[in-house]
Amino acid sequence: MNTSADDMHFGILAEKTRYLKENPKGVSEMCKVMEDLRDESYAEGREEQAKMTAKNLYEQNISIEQIAKAIGFDISTVEKWLTPKAV
Repeated sequence: MNTSADDMHFGILAEKTRYLKENPKGVSEMCKVMEDLRDESYAEGREEQAKMTAKNLYEQNISIEQIAKAIGFDISTVEKWLTPKAV
């Protein structure tokens, strides 16, 4: 895979790559996109871990209110995780 704009055969791809890698404004845009992806991934992982923890605590007869407080999510969110969905 070519990562250098000079080695690319398609002009528009090379132009965009050059912009994102060599132009300060393009580099800034790419950094922002990467930061946003990182933040989104972190949030998803945190929520997934919180769901697992909530389920484990609920199985130990801990109240939904106490679970929500312990994991830092609001009660309605925790209730959604723990309440079976209506069919």
